Amino acid sequence: MSDITIGTENVRIDDKSGYVCLTDISKLKGPSALFIQNWMRNANSIAFFESWEKLNNPAFNPFEFEGIKLEAGQNAHYVSVKNLTEAGCVGIESRRGRYGGTYAHIDWAVHFSNWLDPNFYVLTVAAFRQMNDALFGRQHLEQRFARELAAETYPLATGAALSALPPAADALFERRIASVEADILNLALWGMTAQEWRIKHPQTDARKNMRDYATPEELKTLSALQVLSQEMHENGYSSEERLDRLRSKSEELIQRFCAKHAKQDLLLLAQHKRGWGRFEF
Repeated sequence: MSDITIGTENVRIDDKSGYVCLTDISKLKGPSALFIQNWMRNANSIAFFESWEKLNNPAFNPFEFEGIKLEAGQNAHYVSVKNLTEAGCVGIESRRGRYGGTYAHIDWAVHFSNWLDPNFYVLTVAAFRQMNDALFGRQHLEQRFARELAAETYPLATGAALSALPPAADALFERRIASVEADILNLALWGMTAQEWRIKHPQTDARKNMRDYATPEELKTLSALQVLSQEMHENGYSSEERLDRLRSKSEELIQRFCAKHAKQDLLLLAQHKRGWGRFEF
């Protein structure tokens, strides 16, 4: 479970679905539990729910939603999360337990914030825009620098192994050795080999690899691991020993590079969006 700061409130975001906690957003206005209920029964909100589901939910059946529409605007009209989910809506859900509350798609969360208070709407949009910029905008420059750094140190990880090959070794064998060395790093950092990743996440561009989707913090860690791997190889460590040490070191480095809570949330969100990654905080 990650969170994002909106105004003075920490709003939870589910790492698996990416859904935002409306219960937390409602606390910006006050302790009343009626805000979400009043928003859901609003005629404009109901029209929004239907339009959103038609656009984003292929399985949505408008006829099942008709009963909710017909009662909209009546004084005694009441709509619950259960009513919406039973009518086929997937944009909202209710949870119990430690992380309980009402969660919804970001589009629904922004709509709720706008209904709740125009000021909160501005704060919500600004917070999610900042998070989006960090993931896909301004952070791109930092990611590019880290990618280049990792590329520059990559020969260090494979150089020691390749230099130990006999002069008669052909290019195909050299590529195989380099691939094995790279996979030691892949296993240490991401818990899978390049081939396992391609099987689980097929790519339309054969040139793409895990490093193209890594965060700056992961790439910085990778760069450091490549230097350490070369040093261990030169000191006679076996592949198993290096993997064990590099896996432990990757966790230590990620904790250091993601010392700030915001960095942790961004890494967790990035792992969720791409569907792989082994780090938790």
